[in-house]
Amino acid sequence: MGRILLCTGKYAQKPYYLECLCVNVYCVEELCYLFASNPFMIGRDIMDRELARWLDQECGLSELGHQLLNLFNRGIQPGTFVSTILDYVNYCTPQEKKKIEEVIQNNVGLTDYERKKKQADFLLKNRRFQQAMEEYDLLCRELPETESALLPAVYHNMGVAYTSVFQFDMAARYFKRAYDMTGSDQSGLQFLMAQRLYLHESAYIAFIAEHGEYHTLSLQVEKLLNQAKGEFEASEESRMLTALKIYKDEGNVASYYEEIDKIISRKKEEYREKVAQ
Repeated sequence: MGRILLCTGKYAQKPYYLECLCVNVYCVEELCYLFASNPFMIGRDIMDRELARWLDQECGLSELGHQLLNLFNRGIQPGTFVSTILDYVNYCTPQEKKKIEEVIQNNVGLTDYERKKKQADFLLKNRRFQQAMEEYDLLCRELPETESALLPAVYHNMGVAYTSVFQFDMAARYFKRAYDMTGSDQSGLQFLMAQRLYLHESAYIAFIAEHGEYHTLSLQVEKLLNQAKGEFEASEESRMLTALKIYKDEGNVASYYEEIDKIISRKKEEYREKVAQ
């Protein structure tokens, strides 16, 4: 169960438009939520005097509004501005607030496109795969020629996201794009791994035979797969499947299907979490 948050101030009649995220907010808790869930989008443009006035006049938070307005006279940084709001609402734990401050500090000097990539990377790292894919896709369509150096990493991470939701054909496409642009062994390995998982074995063997340039990498792929197989055989999941086979061989149908249902339900839930919006 999450922490209970007591509402601070009141719900605004007139929203504040948070331009960096293209969204309206109606209370200070919504503002804090957006700060906490999108730390990579926080830049100097967040330090807006109109935001301080909105908190004062629309949310009834005169003390907080005055604190923020006073900060503008002290040459503050975005981290201080955001921390003042988070502290006033007591929205985050100290550990959560520290992570947000670290992200903001690391953002100094980044372009808007670099910040957007970091936001997508943040979503990917936190297993919000569907949202990460949408952010990467949007970034690919927005990137100007001057920022094209970001594309290989974006394509590679798109491949990681698609792999994580078992869409190996799409993953292979993006890993291939990254590999073609950089020649990176990491992207090449992931491309072949996705192909290996997506194609039938005979089709994969034919592909490698037709593309001799991948021969060395394909040997590494087989080595990694054998290693993964050994790790799986030593895992709890493998022991569970062995137990299922024993149930089946002994004719213990009720226990067999009961365990199967548990496994399927757990895997479905894990998949829902991965693709959740």
